[in-house]
Amino acid sequence: MITTGSRFWFALAGLSVVAAAVYFVSSGYEKYGSLVLLFAAVAAMIPGLAAVTLRDGTVPAAADDGGGPSAGIADTRLPAVWPALMALGVGFVVVGLAVGGALVYVGFGILAVSLVEWMVQSWAECSTADPAVNQALRNRIMYPIEFPALAAIGVALVVIAFSRVLLAVPRTGSTVVAIVVASLILAVATLLSARPRVSSSLVTAVVVLGAVALLAGGIVAGVAGERNFEAHEGGHEEAGEAGEGHENVGGGGDEPAADPGGHGG
Repeated sequence: MITTGSRFWFALAGLSVVAAAVYFVSSGYEKYGSLVLLFAAVAAMIPGLAAVTLRDGTVPAAADDGGGPSAGIADTRLPAVWPALMALGVGFVVVGLAVGGALVYVGFGILAVSLVEWMVQSWAECSTADPAVNQALRNRIMYPIEFPALAAIGVALVVIAFSRVLLAVPRTGSTVVAIVVASLILAVATLLSARPRVSSSLVTAVVVLGAVALLAGGIVAGVAGERNFEAHEGGHEEAGEAGEGHENVGGGGDEPAADPGGHGG
């Protein structure tokens, strides 16, 4: 039986197929746009089939103490952002196919991670009739994977963003920026160690503000581009010396060439 939640996904898949056919004919048989729409249809079919299989995440409630059947249905669905992330991944893929570059791979990565997370959560939602137990079961499986992955992504973003800033500012400015940022990190760490009872909300606010400032600076620096790097002075000197050597050789060659002319005169 088709559930209420699956109808939306099946309708989206059907509209994508129709749109692919119309686009293919109206665009003069251009295949790449049609393939994107067909992939969108396949992506919509997956959660639709999952909704039909899992009955929209609802399972019958457990029987009461008297052994009689339960009169209601327990809603064990958990909050999830994976549909929104999958839509974001589809957007990255579409933009990447249009402009090229690494956006296609970023989109496929977001789709893969969202699909795995959604599948695990859907399985956990149907494990028991208690949402708290289901959430704990899901966290027990995914936290050992999520926390190291998020830490690695966070470190990579910090390194990339900070490197963009250092490469965009002048040479002296990059040294100043590095010293100031290192001093701020040391000062914040010292303050937190001296006052371990600082509220978690304050620590979270400081970390979030720092991350936002760093990412914003990295984006602005990436758009501005790297500064102009000049060749080392030694290279110029060597080139100059080599040039002088060639001139001397040429000059020495001119003088002997004049001597035969003199003798001939």
